[in-house]
Amino acid sequence: MTNSLLLSLLIVCVLGTSSTFGQQKKRVENVKGEWVVSNDITPMQARDNAINQAKIAALRLAGVPEFISESNLMYHSEKPEQMKELFESLASVAISGEVSEFSIVKEDKKLNEYGAIMYDVWIDATVVVHHSAKDQGFNMEVRGVREGYASPDQLTFEVTPWKEGYLTAFILSDKESSQLFPNNSERQEKLAAQTVYTFPRSKAVDYEVSTENSLEINYLLLLYSKQEIPFMKEPTHQNILKFIASIDPAQKVLKSYSFLIKK
Repeated sequence: MTNSLLLSLLIVCVLGTSSTFGQQKKRVENVKGEWVVSNDITPMQARDNAINQAKIAALRLAGVPEFISESNLMYHSEKPEQMKELFESLASVAISGEVSEFSIVKEDKKLNEYGAIMYDVWIDATVVVHHSAKDQGFNMEVRGVREGYASPDQLTFEVTPWKEGYLTAFILSDKESSQLFPNNSERQEKLAAQTVYTFPRSKAVDYEVSTENSLEINYLLLLYSKQEIPFMKEPTHQNILKFIASIDPAQKVLKSYSFLIKK
């Protein structure tokens, strides 16, 4: 995946209808996105890219600042369509706004002036805009997450917070997702500034990564927040992304990592 395409990927999580402090909802209509069908992508991929371009335009119309969160995310093209959308969401989950809802109102395919097939999409969208700026001094250093693991294997990592706060960790794959920390055996705790913490916190707990396939990609999300914010819902992809996106940018920092598991 090219860097230009990565920068165009936007979060697609659905937020609730209740208002959140520091956020505003804006409705934009008949927003156009387009993409050329080239030799290296299919018409369906061009359609997906056109939808993403329409979401970018919707964010711009709503006045959302443009920046992409730091990550090392990879995308394995053989994964199902829902994993592709998950990757696109994770690539920019820390952006200052989200397309919370959208509907496609029109689609069209045509030849452009150079004879290439152009896929056009128009959407109506609801955009949630965060008004609080990210706190650049609230961050953490993460070490120990590898790019690949042999199934079964143990996931371990170290976190060094810049300031005191609370860590919540999630694991997502194409088949399932879960809250890694805190869990039934490891309670939430306030982490002190400039202190190295090793995860798992308990020697009685293993973070096992495994797969029944020859190759599987997983995503590790490390959410660090100034306040303790319990995740209370079923750990689906949508609920996890919704939870992360609903937290004010000034109150959180997110580190996203992808890794391959080989059988």
